[in-house]
Amino acid sequence: MSEDRTVQEKLQEETEQEEHEHHHNPTAAAMTNHIVANIATLHVKLHQYHWYVKGPHFFSLHEKFEELYNENEEWFDQIAERLLASGNKPFSTTAQFQQYSFLKEDPADKYLSAEKMVENLIDDYRTTRDVTMRAITMAQDEGDVVLEDTLISYKAYVDKTLWMMQAFLGKEAYEDDDAMEEDED
Repeated sequence: MSEDRTVQEKLQEETEQEEHEHHHNPTAAAMTNHIVANIATLHVKLHQYHWYVKGPHFFSLHEKFEELYNENEEWFDQIAERLLASGNKPFSTTAQFQQYSFLKEDPADKYLSAEKMVENLIDDYRTTRDVTMRAITMAQDEGDVVLEDTLISYKAYVDKTLWMMQAFLGKEAYEDDDAMEEDED
């Protein structure tokens, strides 16, 4: 029984620290955990789209969504392990992913057109990119150069993915991207 109490005490301490870092004193690790949660949500959405995509783009998108969820899985592990290596605790439960993700999933998405699926993914990757940019700045401010480097590499991957999805829709890389248009002003 005392071992269970110790486990519960550890979990309580972690939960209190999580609450503090996310709501009172945000850290690069806390912001990075939002990225972990977003990646977990993307994992589910990419599988849903992979399974349910229909129409003339089925073959290309079915394969592309599979490629993306495999790459997504690699980043999920790499970023979470970076948090662990720096003494932090990455989110590891669906409850945490749902609570801290900035992305939403919807069972009705299985009925979307292929183009709408790609548009939704563009929105999700843009949101994740924006969170990543904030986490990079926080890592710089905290002097965590390894986390900063990991996140810069991830952002480069997200930027390339966004460019490719935009090109699929016949658009320029930053077309209709409000966040990037604001940065240009």
